[in-house]
Amino acid sequence: MKLLTSFHSIDSESDAIVQRVIRSKFANHTIIAVAHKLDTILDFDKVAILDKGELMEFDSPYTLLNQPDSAFARLYNSSKVEVDESTKDGL
Repeated sequence: MKLLTSFHSIDSESDAIVQRVIRSKFANHTIIAVAHKLDTILDFDKVAILDKGELMEFDSPYTLLNQPDSAFARLYNSSKVEVDESTKDGL
């Protein structure tokens, strides 16, 4: 098992490089990631959603995204809205 440090404040180009390295160098390892950018974990085998230390959901990202009442789906969709709104503000 490998624990990776946080990369939430790097630029998009650097983030893409880090994500490629993680996927190539750690392909045969278990990765535990705290994701700030949910797009970076969509290809993970499983996602665990915790709330106040309690396990709420555990399944593949796309299985959870396809469930309208899923906490992961709500979080993912709200993060997309926040990104879209911040992009508008930057214009």
